[in-house]
Amino acid sequence: MAKKKNTEKRSRALEFQVTEAYKKARTNLVYSVIKKGSKKIIITSPYKSEGKTTTAVNVSIALAQQVDAKVLVIDCDLRRPTIHTFFDIKNDYGLANYLTEECTLEQAISHTENENLDIITFGAIPPNPSELLSSESMKQMVKELEDKYDYILFDTPPVNMVIDVIPIISLSDGVVLVTKHKDTTYPELNKAVDTLKRNNAKILGIIVNQIPTLETAKGGYYLYRARRSTYYRSQIY
Repeated sequence: MAKKKNTEKRSRALEFQVTEAYKKARTNLVYSVIKKGSKKIIITSPYKSEGKTTTAVNVSIALAQQVDAKVLVIDCDLRRPTIHTFFDIKNDYGLANYLTEECTLEQAISHTENENLDIITFGAIPPNPSELLSSESMKQMVKELEDKYDYILFDTPPVNMVIDVIPIISLSDGVVLVTKHKDTTYPELNKAVDTLKRNNAKILGIIVNQIPTLETAKGGYYLYRARRSTYYRSQIY
């Protein structure tokens, strides 16, 4: 019984640390993008399975917890979309449907159980994601959404794998790169940074995922987390 209570206590403590980590990431983002009107941020990674969507979801929740802050997350990963699964929301209509004029913008927007947090799922997986994301319809959609939301987060495909993130750069105020501890290599990170800089992206910082906890170092259990959401400004590179 005592062992079970200690495990539950450690789990609660780690859960609290993770929550605080994303709140710190939120604070850094707020102070990194200081402007009037909607703030538009890309969340991407060098390669797949580095935690970018998990980060986008948790940062969006943290942002929505601010007083009177309306937040929207757009699933721009039209090749491997997963945002809807995090919120357990149906994917009847979404981004691809709206951009191909199969639904209205109101139909494409889904409300979550989190107050002030909406999402646009991917909808039908299109054969031409890059063309859709670089279309005039995409630009007009973002312009219209700016009047409705304080923060718009774009969850995009990994920057080193496909070019889909490139056309969204001009629509955003900055980019956050998500990496994975002891998985993402320096060459991979440098390649991602170079690609973003060549396309005039403002790199806001890096979030490092899956840094082992103290319990791991002692041979205990492992918890997926972003330790203090290790967030660095671009000058650190």
